[in-house]
Amino acid sequence: MPILNDIIDWVENRPEFWQVAIDRLIRNNQLSDADIVEIKEICKADFGLSDIQFDTIDFDELREFADRAINNEDIILSKISNVENISALSQTSVLEFAPGGLTLVYGDNGAGKSSYVSVLKHTCNTRGHKPTINGNLYDPTIFRNDKKAEIEYTIDGTSFKTVNFLNGEINDSTLKSVDVFDTFSANHYIEGEDEIAFIPQGLSIVEKFALYLKRIENEINAELSSPALAKFDYSFLEVVEGTTAKTFLENLNQYTTLDELRAESIWDSSKAYKVEELIKKIDKLKSTDPNKNLKDNIEKIKRFQILKNKLQVLENALSGQVLIDLKTILNYYVETSEALKKSSEEAFSELPIKGVGNNSWKVLWESARKFFNESTGNESFPETNDDSNCPLCLQDLGEEAKQRFTLFEEFIKNDIQRTYDEALEKYSLAIYNLNGLDFSVVEQEPTTSELNEITSDFIQKQKEYLDLLTKQRNYLVRLFNSRNLVETIESIDVENTPKTAIIDIVANLIEENKRLEIQSIEEDLKPLIAALNQLNGEKKIYDAKPKLGREIYRQKKIKLLNKCVSKCKTHSVTTLSNELTTKYITQSLKDSFRVELNKLGFKNIKIETETKGERGKQYHFLKLEEENATNIALKDVLSEGEHRCISLATFLSELSISENKSAAIFDDPVSSLDHKWRYKISKRIVEESKSRQVIVFTHDITFLLLIQEHSDELDSDLEITSLTRKKKETGIIAKNPPWDALSVGKRIGILKSAHQQLDKIERTETEEAYKERAKTLYGKLRETWERFIEEVFLNGAIQRFGRAIQTQRLSKVIDLTAADYSLVDSNMSKCSTYFTGHDTAGILIEEMPDSAEFLSDVKALEDYIKEIRDRRR
Repeated sequence: MPILNDIIDWVENRPEFWQVAIDRLIRNNQLSDADIVEIKEICKADFGLSDIQFDTIDFDELREFADRAINNEDIILSKISNVENISALSQTSVLEFAPGGLTLVYGDNGAGKSSYVSVLKHTCNTRGHKPTINGNLYDPTIFRNDKKAEIEYTIDGTSFKTVNFLNGEINDSTLKSVDVFDTFSANHYIEGEDEIAFIPQGLSIVEKFALYLKRIENEINAELSSPALAKFDYSFLEVVEGTTAKTFLENLNQYTTLDELRAESIWDSSKAYKVEELIKKIDKLKSTDPNKNLKDNIEKIKRFQILKNKLQVLENALSGQVLIDLKTILNYYVETSEALKKSSEEAFSELPIKGVGNNSWKVLWESARKFFNESTGNESFPETNDDSNCPLCLQDLGEEAKQRFTLFEEFIKNDIQRTYDEALEKYSLAIYNLNGLDFSVVEQEPTTSELNEITSDFIQKQKEYLDLLTKQRNYLVRLFNSRNLVETIESIDVENTPKTAIIDIVANLIEENKRLEIQSIEEDLKPLIAALNQLNGEKKIYDAKPKLGREIYRQKKIKLLNKCVSKCKTHSVTTLSNELTTKYITQSLKDSFRVELNKLGFKNIKIETETKGERGKQYHFLKLEEENATNIALKDVLSEGEHRCISLATFLSELSISENKSAAIFDDPVSSLDHKWRYKISKRIVEESKSRQVIVFTHDITFLLLIQEHSDELDSDLEITSLTRKKKETGIIAKNPPWDALSVGKRIGILKSAHQQLDKIERTETEEAYKERAKTLYGKLRETWERFIEEVFLNGAIQRFGRAIQTQRLSKVIDLTAADYSLVDSNMSKCSTYFTGHDTAGILIEEMPDSAEFLSDVKALEDYIKEIRDRRR
């Protein structure tokens, strides 16, 4: 086979795993899962990733095999059976197909035709849309069960195999060489590009090889992304910059060798000892670090200042100027108290009640003032006129009472009282502050201890100092409580106290910090830290050596696997496919397309087919060849009939270049088309059935009759199967083809068979049931007489669904007499009297003919047909 030899010549200089794959495809037409595994290993062996042993290809022997290779695999469909849970299709029905010629499956809407076609679209090859397979909506008990069907086929006509359909999936792709044409196919041909389905075996091998390459590539990519090849994240080792370990890790890649890893991961006890010594030296040097000491001193100063400030607050409250202030406050309070007492005695002497002049009394006096002023509307309290009354008891005031009121008011308004109040406030605040002094230094104990290390007796001196301050506070409190004038207040010695010691220590620390600010150990630390980092890096590489070794292997393997992936690219396969298509297919496809267009009578618009390759596959598409047709889509200029015609021509042209004659399936190919297109398409489909098995599904009775007509003209085998349905079950195989498609002879046979049922009804059921059935049969008998007139009486010159009057057939219609016309008229009149739908007056049907008479009427027609045909011979 020339195309196979071209492929062999091409692959001879390709990678070995390509050679093995092509060899097995040529010999077996496909690769098994085991083949894929082995070929993938051969691919990896090219890069040292596998040690698989395999035989190299003997190209001379392969060429001899290719020269002998002939493809005779014509797929013939035999039946669809064992349907389960697919729409409402019958589970017991078996849809059979004639092994040759044309099988026409007729079914009204809802009869199950589309459900059978849906199964075939999923099992065979179809363009564009694949319909959804629904479960049986009428049976909720199995609605979610598996959707199943079996499609039987044969290649040699004697042995049969089955493709199993299960929930949209099939177990065998053999039937993909059988194509289904439908409305969606038509749209797909016009609007989109499509893979060339029917191509020489050699080119199909190239396309399969491209698919298998892609599969191997995907499997290698899956291996690349597997957890086993996950990257070792060595960033967690935290190796310091500037070390040889850091440089090694940064440069670690697929080119790194294990020797380089070994050289970088040497470790022994001497290096461990060096690490210990370096740590000691660094710690010792850091202990003298001026920056550290500077920071420590600053923190000390802060702590010492807190204690110093606390002591300062206590000292300020008990010494110095504060003693003078306290003396002034105390004496001022004593003096104002004496003055107030004297003034009170003058105002409140010889009173019959004690306590007048105290604070409670003052409140009472001010309340009386407020009451009087508010009630009189003026501020003349206390009023001491001749007719004045006491604001409290409302009795008349005598002269002595008026004088006493006047003294009371003068007392209240006297400056001595206000002065006393101010002195009392200062006096009370002073005592409060003295009692509120806090001598506890528990919170500062750590600081006190720290200071005691600097001044050995600091803690003792602080205790003595606080005792001194406490005694001074107690002394002052006693003075204030005595409420006596004092000439002097004894002071305490606050020189050389712990507070002054802290001040001196802080001053020394500040001076030390000034010196530390200009000192540094950084230069001394740098070489020590660098050496330690280097050793630590070497130790981390040593500890991670096994994992780093696996990482080096992983990166090398990834590099090699990526090379394997690069060998699976299909660019050169696509180039080969393009070359072989141009050489063996392209022109044949174009020529066949033109032939098909002519057969279908398409002459209105110039259409051409074009091809292109992609990923090892060939695609063809249609385009306008008219002037000024740039950027104009076919679907925008074609009528529905032209659209279907061009799509069918494309489909048939692909069939014509196929090396096999597998079955072709048409689903309502003329749906919604006018009579002109129906006639041409039906004829072309019948022509195709002369060379291959053709299966047609339709609900169009006119199209069915056209198929019958062309089958008779072309002497093509035709088998008609009808589908019917029950209320909740479809796809039931009817016993006979549709009534309108039956010849007069077959109709008579059906009527004679129906007589048996009619006879039983007459014997076992009511008269009314018999009458209804008899009416139906007489209606069909009348239709059979009508078909007799077309088919026999007028010798087929005029047919109800025929396109023309065939005048030559009238040459035999010369033997009819008046007796013939009378016989036909009387029999048809009798049928009209009794058939259903003829609304006859009741008196006209005195008695319905019995079953024996009906059979006699049928035989009368049968005998008359024989008489006419015998007469015309």
